Amino acid sequence: MKVVWGPQRLNPVNPSVPRVKRGMSKGPAIAVIAVLAAILVSAIFVYSSWPRTGLSGGPSGNPPGSAPQCKGTAACFSDSVTYIVDGDTLDIGSTTIRLALVNTPEGGEPGYSEAKQFTAQTCPVGSHALVDEDDGQTGGSYGRMVAVVYCGGVNLNAALLSSGNAVLVTYYCSVSEFATDPWTGCP
Repeated sequence: MKVVWGPQRLNPVNPSVPRVKRGMSKGPAIAVIAVLAAILVSAIFVYSSWPRTGLSGGPSGNPPGSAPQCKGTAACFSDSVTYIVDGDTLDIGSTTIRLALVNTPEGGEPGYSEAKQFTAQTCPVGSHALVDEDDGQTGGSYGRMVAVVYCGGVNLNAALLSSGNAVLVTYYCSVSEFATDPWTGCP
């Protein structure tokens, strides 16, 4: 005699073999999926609102905790640094950039090597850069785009000024879109 404990259902394929219930019912499975989805959405929300700062901790020219963003209507693009010409000129992608509102010593002048080295350390060849062309100087300078450059969240123009490796070119304060930014010191 066979003893059966609890309710037993017949297997529709072979009635002599009891049906074995596997897994969980749909109700708890849907609840688990809903909880996991809520956790994922919460994590995405928290991550997207987390403050972002530059890695090098230098001046960014942006409010603390904010990622660099282009302003104005002139060109704005991201690419890799391909060559450091000197302290205030570098190639990003295939575009030669002349940094807006700053001037570093030219070759043969005292401070040239230090300024070029500072630029190379802040924006190393191969690193990612954000370029914000100056709306007030879209004509460029000797075939170069005049812009503010951000590397690793750091405003290179501002960093050169604050480090003493560059001086402010006040002549362009009257035309540059960046003249009112606190980092410039424009009168």
